[in-house]
Amino acid sequence: MCNKSQQSTLNPQLALLQFRHKLIKALRDFFYERNYLEVETPNLMTTVAPDPNIEALKVFIDDRGPFFLHTSPEMGMKKILLHGHKRIFQICKVYRVEEQADIHNTEFTMLEWYREGTYLDAMEEVEELISCVAGMLTIDNREVFARPWKIYELSELFMAMTRINPFGLTRDELFASMESLGFPGIDERDAWNDLFFKLFIQEVEPKIPQDVPYFIMNWPLSVSTMAKRKDENRVERFELYIKGLEIANGYSELLDVSEQRKRFEQDNLERKASGKQTFVIDGGFIDALKGIKGPCTGVSIGVDRLIMVLLGKERIEDVLINRIRL
Repeated sequence: MCNKSQQSTLNPQLALLQFRHKLIKALRDFFYERNYLEVETPNLMTTVAPDPNIEALKVFIDDRGPFFLHTSPEMGMKKILLHGHKRIFQICKVYRVEEQADIHNTEFTMLEWYREGTYLDAMEEVEELISCVAGMLTIDNREVFARPWKIYELSELFMAMTRINPFGLTRDELFASMESLGFPGIDERDAWNDLFFKLFIQEVEPKIPQDVPYFIMNWPLSVSTMAKRKDENRVERFELYIKGLEIANGYSELLDVSEQRKRFEQDNLERKASGKQTFVIDGGFIDALKGIKGPCTGVSIGVDRLIMVLLGKERIEDVLINRIRL
């Protein structure tokens, strides 16, 4: 039997366990009510998407391997779409090689779903989902999640806050534009994507009002490997921010098999140039794209980060139970 001091120590963790339980139940109920099928996909994979900015954890089984823990259930879920049910969702653990920090953890919980429609339909559903869930939970800042939310066009944000629109500029043109404005921290070795993110993270992201959640839409083609092309330089993709923290991203799915293969090949070239491991292209995933009837859109939400903003926490470790220190 616990004494009072032990109960005091345990109560915050118990409260967190109960909150996570209620949130996960509310998320599941939302999708069940909308004719979504809950699915499971393997955590262990023989290959992964060759995203230059994401590293997968390697796993060895005796002398066999490496295998990889999935960084997202995306490829497995799109294979399931091939079987005909247009609305599917999953809540699962995913794994990425990254430093533990205030908003990052190697293992985290992801909600991911796919449905018919475009990224505009997905944005509306994300807003409905989080507003609905926030209204069902006991939280102090419920008014933050009242609809409607703001929607920003990324190119317009850049122009308004930096006087530079990176879209359509070559790497050298973007570097010269940033240099002419005295932008600090750029390097001759920076690629286009490096320059883009430095400009966004330092000059755009901090200046967006954070009083309500907001979407940023239409991201660069070069950082969105599996999103449908909008024009020559952009894709139909959005990111959701709440209190300045990225919570979700989604996009209209690229279903063009030829273009998808070319993008994977380009990603592998970028990985090789950076001295990173390259990955065999998943033929089963490519074959699945041939049979998916579009248009189709998908979204992923970081559940731990969602809990952070719902509870007003600043560090991801404050919403995790039994976090492993690496």
